[in-house]
Amino acid sequence: MSESRLVRRAGPEARAAAAFYRSLNDAAERHGIVTLACTYRCASGGRRSGEWRGVPVADLLADAPPETTHLRAVSADGYRAPVAIPDALTAIVATERLDEASDGLPRLIGESIPGPRTVQNLVRLEPVAFPPGSDTDPEWIDDPDAVGHDPADTPGVLG
Repeated sequence: MSESRLVRRAGPEARAAAAFYRSLNDAAERHGIVTLACTYRCASGGRRSGEWRGVPVADLLADAPPETTHLRAVSADGYRAPVAIPDALTAIVATERLDEASDGLPRLIGESIPGPRTVQNLVRLEPVAFPPGSDTDPEWIDDPDAVGHDPADTPGVLG
C-alpha cells in the first residue's frame, strides 16, 4: 500500500502530520538546516542541555499573518503549547539530536522557550493571535480530532 493511501486511511491527524513533515523537508531544502546547542529548564525543574539540528523557526514564519502573537506547537498526543513569537524566533524545529538518542523528534527547541513548551513529537505549528493578558498556558486535548475541525485544514506555518 502506498504511503499516501496509508495516510488517507489513518485519519485527519495523521494527514496533518504527514503534511507537516513534507513541509518541514521542503523548508529544510529551501532555507537549510542549522545546529543549535542550548540549555532549557525542564517541566520538572531540572536543566537539560543538548545539541540539535533542524530548521530555524524564523525561516518558517514568512507565511504567518501579521497579527500573529504566538505559535501554537501541537504534539502527536494532543498536547498544545503556545510560544510567544519573540521566544520562537531563536528556536528550531529539531529533526535530529546530535549528542544523544532522542525519540521525541521533531521537537520545538530553543534557549528562550520554557521547558513545558519545548513540544516533542511535533505535528503542527499554528500561528495564533492572542489578545493582551489572555491565558496562554499549555493544554492537553485528549482527543485531537474532537476540536471541531480537520487539522489538515488548519491554517498553519507548516502543515
